[in-house]
Amino acid sequence: MVIRDIKLIFSLFIMSSTIFGLNAQESGIEFFKGSFQEALDKAKTEDKLIFMDAFTTWCGPCRRMSSNVFPDPAVGDFYNQNFINLKVDMEKGEGPTLSGKYSVASYPTLLYIDFNGKIVHRSSGGRPPEAFIELGKEALKKQGRAEDFEKMYNEGKRDPKTVLNYIRALNRSDKSSLKVANDYLASQPDLSTKENIDIITEAATEADSKIFDYLIQYKNEIIRDKTLTVFQTKVYNCCQKTFKKSLEYRNIELLKEAQAKMKHFPEKQQLFTLQTNVQYYSETGEAKSFVKSAKTYVSKIAKNDATKLYETAQTALKYFKGNTMVMSAAEKWSKKAMENGGQAHQYLNYALILDENKKRAKAIEILKMAKTLPCDKPEVIGTIDYLLNDYQK
Repeated sequence: MVIRDIKLIFSLFIMSSTIFGLNAQESGIEFFKGSFQEALDKAKTEDKLIFMDAFTTWCGPCRRMSSNVFPDPAVGDFYNQNFINLKVDMEKGEGPTLSGKYSVASYPTLLYIDFNGKIVHRSSGGRPPEAFIELGKEALKKQGRAEDFEKMYNEGKRDPKTVLNYIRALNRSDKSSLKVANDYLASQPDLSTKENIDIITEAATEADSKIFDYLIQYKNEIIRDKTLTVFQTKVYNCCQKTFKKSLEYRNIELLKEAQAKMKHFPEKQQLFTLQTNVQYYSETGEAKSFVKSAKTYVSKIAKNDATKLYETAQTALKYFKGNTMVMSAAEKWSKKAMENGGQAHQYLNYALILDENKKRAKAIEILKMAKTLPCDKPEVIGTIDYLLNDYQK
């Protein structure tokens, strides 16, 4: 029976991405509209890789990536920040030429290309959002060149351009750049120069750091030289990184620091605070604090939004299965999600929680209703059929 429960919960939780991923973007990947050569030029100007989705209109996995992965907020947040994104139909326009140039033989082919047109990394086939982000991280590590810049830096080449490139390479390789940035900036008599503003902006990765304080101190210069969006995105990403550290170390002080420093992006502070509270207390297993935080989130943010209600109930079921207090609240959220959304997976979620709360007869009734609804997710249909068969034995 334990094996059965694990399989069911797993199948349920792969249906959608959680609301508590905390992404600055409201939508998914923003694809560049120009030609391939224009994308190369833009990549050179911004010192970024090109991500190219080599697809065809008849390819099923391509369509699923376009429908389910590219619109994902976490995917958009990561790819928009790190790549020039390009979609190319391999059977139209420049597609056949690029297909031959890069030996595209299956679809989708996911290409990571530098501004010289050289492939840095490639993969074939669709990916779910988290795996797709990991694929992008692999590409960034190959582009990073951190070792090259480290050698130059250690040999004494510490002009602003080299330092900036070294910091950028470290960040792309998922290595800390804070020591390099702090050492360099400590030697500078004037931090407000354009070169130093560039270094501060690139080096700001965590809210609990001196570099973040510089980011705030030189806010006006950053907005002037770059954009308000660049500043706000940096603030959000730094606070998110510190929040992730709070989870890693189970440190509530880091959580509160990340939430407090989101005041520098006031439009997002309330949402960030409510979401991080729910995620922190769910992952640390603090049931009372989770319920209190989730109720606040539901009343202020989710309200009658079926997707947000459904995902809040999912989080409760994932982390607090067996806790009667939490599951009682989850039952209310999942019922409201089902009533407002009317989709099969929402009925399924409600049925699972009803059964968890010893209401199997009602769960069977809900599952039978779910079977009458249109649904294009085989895993949902399969789980509904499995549960009905099991519950009615």
